Amino acid sequence: MTSLTAIDTAHRYTNRISKGTSLLAETRILFREWRPGDTSRELAERTLENDLLGRATAYRVNDIVRRGFAPRFLFPSPSPAEHLKRLVEQRPAGDWFGNLCLLYAARADVLVRDAVTVMLRRARDEGRLALSLDAVISFLRDSEEEGKMITPWSLETKKKVARGLLKMLTDFGFLRHSNRGAREIRRFRPEPLAAAYLAFDLHFQGCSDTIVANHPDWRIWWLEEPAVRGILDELSGHGLWVFQAAGSVVQITWNVCSMEEAVDVIAGLDL
Repeated sequence: MTSLTAIDTAHRYTNRISKGTSLLAETRILFREWRPGDTSRELAERTLENDLLGRATAYRVNDIVRRGFAPRFLFPSPSPAEHLKRLVEQRPAGDWFGNLCLLYAARADVLVRDAVTVMLRRARDEGRLALSLDAVISFLRDSEEEGKMITPWSLETKKKVARGLLKMLTDFGFLRHSNRGAREIRRFRPEPLAAAYLAFDLHFQGCSDTIVANHPDWRIWWLEEPAVRGILDELSGHGLWVFQAAGSVVQITWNVCSMEEAVDVIAGLDL
């Protein structure tokens, strides 16, 4: 039985982001090297032995694999890694990869999720044009007062995490890179291939059609239900499913029988 303490801890912020932000380039390499059944230790050892991450030290490789790749793609089961490896092999290029890496990073780390869906979206909705380091530190300070951290963070830890969050949000396309000062907030919309993947992923997790269209995971990409319905309706034109909606009722006729089949289908489409 999972303890209340474990459940509570899963919803608290950690400083994990300071150990590895988006890790997009590294993640692509690790997907090519990862084999079904690999543990994080086996993947880290083989990555280091073959010098796949350049001249990264053993400590750095272990951090990337165990603090970045494994929590995002190997838990609670290896299915995410299996599906994304399959997709990367068939569709190696495209911004969809960053979209899905963000999705899994946010699922694995509540701070990543809140940084996008609360902090940054609030800044955008308030009409702010940029996000500064001080603004992120202020968000972390407020979160600490709300009990989001298990133990208080020092100012230095907050600064380190804030810098990591700014880099992550830039890598994932929410902010425009700046060598100094605040970073401009960009318009964001996920790639159609990523949206198709998420819809199938939610469906094969057992979500009802209505929940698929209104699942909280869409908020990671700043999409509310009306926009999600529009995307699902548009994608139905590619033969992935038949989408119907009337009022609060959503009905989707799915044209594939497994996530593996879904990955193969969307990889072959011009999305």
